[in-house]
Amino acid sequence: MASDQVKIIGGAETFWLYSEADGYDLTHPPTPEAPKSWAVIDPKKTALVIIDLQNYFLSPALGRPSDSLGMKVVDQLLEHANPACRKAGIPIVWLLWGLTQEDIEGMPPTILRGFGLDDNFDNDRPPPGLGTDIGPVHLDDGSTIECGKVLMQAEPHDLWIYKNRLSGFWGGTGVEDALKSRGIRTLIFSGCSTDQCVATSLTEALSKSWDCLLPSDGCATTSPKFAQDSVEFKMGGWGFLLSCKDLADGVAKSYS
Repeated sequence: MASDQVKIIGGAETFWLYSEADGYDLTHPPTPEAPKSWAVIDPKKTALVIIDLQNYFLSPALGRPSDSLGMKVVDQLLEHANPACRKAGIPIVWLLWGLTQEDIEGMPPTILRGFGLDDNFDNDRPPPGLGTDIGPVHLDDGSTIECGKVLMQAEPHDLWIYKNRLSGFWGGTGVEDALKSRGIRTLIFSGCSTDQCVATSLTEALSKSWDCLLPSDGCATTSPKFAQDSVEFKMGGWGFLLSCKDLADGVAKSYS
């Protein structure tokens, strides 16, 4: 195929453009035109989806390691991905655990058991189950706060969408309507855990025709390393793998 020849990948309703010289165009133009770089996204049709970066999973005040992989993900998002999205006007979707009492009563036993067996704490405190009132927690600065109930719904800010299963796209969360109403076609997935909530959300979104990107340093898991490696390997068929800095560099180049 000639370097300037554009190939259409997909059907009439949704398609990508590809050329050997310029790579993939994910902007979903109304008519085919040559792509301009290796992988092009349209900020107006893109959202950064941050999954489960919540105090329950990250905070040392709740017994999590202060040097955890999750905190390293937070650093990469804060330094690169989030500022780039703000600069480009890419909305940030916080897709988080947010349960009601009805959700607790209808929760599959395997999920309740999984949270009850959580072994990622670095002290002797037993992991609190879903919906359990954590009560007062003492912080390093000497203050005390009431933490409330584990992963229950709170007042939203930004664009927050609550989920009640590992995947945020399994149905009933409202995330699909929220994205479609904004014309979003491309999703950048991040958060924790890579091989669980992130991967299940990503693959369900993929099956529903969203284009998916994954910054490898924008997500993490406490599972063995091969779990992260497997998801990254699968991105060859699920979408595109990049880093938070790749995203920031792309935005900087476009908005310089």
